[in-house]
Amino acid sequence: MSENGPLPGRAVLLCEALVVPKASAAECEDAHAWNAHRAAVCDGASRAFASGRWATLLARAFLVTELDGPDRSGPDMLDGWLHEARGLWAEQTAQAAEVPVYIRGALARGSAATFVGVDTRDVTSTRAGTGPLMEYRAFAVGDSCLFHLREGRPTELFPLDRPDQFDTHPDLVSTRAEAPASLAPVLRTTEGACGPDDVLLLMTDALAQWALEAAAEHGSTVWTFLERADPDEFGVRVRELRASREMKEDDVSLVRCRAVATARAVALTPTAAS
Repeated sequence: MSENGPLPGRAVLLCEALVVPKASAAECEDAHAWNAHRAAVCDGASRAFASGRWATLLARAFLVTELDGPDRSGPDMLDGWLHEARGLWAEQTAQAAEVPVYIRGALARGSAATFVGVDTRDVTSTRAGTGPLMEYRAFAVGDSCLFHLREGRPTELFPLDRPDQFDTHPDLVSTRAEAPASLAPVLRTTEGACGPDDVLLLMTDALAQWALEAAAEHGSTVWTFLERADPDEFGVRVRELRASREMKEDDVSLVRCRAVATARAVALTPTAAS
């Protein structure tokens, strides 16, 4: 990518975010970020200190950290990202001596968040105008999910594919320096390819669990909703589902990504984050 944006004729991600906090936007513990080739969604653990801030740091760091490891999707791919994110957290919390004692205790216990991210690679130049626009590798820790839709139906449900797989103790990415330096024991990975009409849906757990339940009961209508709902429609529906207890009371974030040729992405914003 050039300094001024994607190179002409290349495939890039075009993304949009729909967020429905459980309380105020300022208290939202979810975070998302994307650029032309990567996107991430993180969900801060509700009982952890400043988990929304940690989630934001993780999502933004994913966009710029070089991915490590000789294997393109190996278990050590995100170790550099984890090290970088923990270093930034340590810098941001270095003034702990100046805060009240109870805050210092919370800082010592650290923060945590779930994570799902996708890293894409343009393949248009190798396909002679046919086939997919992008290949991707996706990473997840915990129960934030990526669902890949093609022609309105899922081709990949990652890392969880059944509603009963969600629980109250998902794997987490921790700030604590004494935690394992590698995510290998908890990192899940997958790979795929996106055509011009495919959609990648990155979302936090409350929405993902509901979507899988709704798909089992009602079929493909849930995927149509997630693919096409505008922000107002999405917000109204999420609040209705919370009120009826069909969806748990939690922050909800959805990032929709499409692979597009740059000629179609005239208004593409290079980076967006929340």
